Amino acid sequence: MESERLEMRPFVEEDFTFYKTLVQNEQVMRYINGGVVLDEDKARSWFERQLDRYKDERQTGFLLLIKKETNEPIGFAGLLLQTVDGIEELEVGYWLTPIHWKVGYGREAAKRLMREAFERGHDRLISIIHPENHSSQNVARANGLQWEKDTLFNGIPVVIYSCRLSRLFRG
Repeated sequence: MESERLEMRPFVEEDFTFYKTLVQNEQVMRYINGGVVLDEDKARSWFERQLDRYKDERQTGFLLLIKKETNEPIGFAGLLLQTVDGIEELEVGYWLTPIHWKVGYGREAAKRLMREAFERGHDRLISIIHPENHSSQNVARANGLQWEKDTLFNGIPVVIYSCRLSRLFRG
């Protein structure tokens, strides 16, 4: 899968080192996992969970984002099945290295994944965002998602943004 500036592909074992640079980065994790970076064992566990997600065709799991211009990994993004308030939902999510923040890569990756979800027959899509992560809320709004509710996700306060893909991609 690709967008204008990004290639997106499933993780392979050799990507674990890059994956760790994100999940062990305090800036990246500020609004994720209650702000707690992952130790080696937790990072490995989370990485293995990403690989397991590839077995369920209803989701893409996290895909490595590669900047076409330089062929460097800059983050990951994907469509993930999540349980929110007891309901299974499809979430679009993305994580980027801080040096690649605020240049539109998150928005671009999310938009391409939203199109993928629509093409796979999904209509409802959410984003689970920390209440203080205003940048991610801006990305969600720019891509056509709207605030739906405040809730808890894995015991952590979050805001849920949602959309109907058929409204965004009709015709």
